[in-house]
Amino acid sequence: MKKIIALGFVVAAPFLASAAGTIGDIIGMFITWLGWIVPALITLAIGYFIWGVIQFMSASDEEAKKLGRTRIINGLIGLFVIVAFWGIIAVVQRTFGVTSNGGVGADAIIKGNY
Repeated sequence: MKKIIALGFVVAAPFLASAAGTIGDIIGMFITWLGWIVPALITLAIGYFIWGVIQFMSASDEEAKKLGRTRIINGLIGLFVIVAFWGIIAVVQRTFGVTSNGGVGADAIIKGNY
């Protein structure tokens, strides 16, 4: 897991360095990436959940049913974590008035938080 996170930073570092803008630009770029990544993760979690349901329903022995039940639970936990993460990002985005294009949102300009 640590290697995957380190690889993510290595891949993202040139993009972040090339932005060379404000923190709002970097946050906006991060939010734009999440706009692509989160729906893909939700799709994968739903597929994993459905795979567990199919496995649970079609299993004849107890071990296969247990594996299906575990996949169902893991799929639901994954969906919850992904949607909660997406919600937290939306709250942070609204709180700081950062738009997905990296600029400052209209709400932040009106309130003078830019």
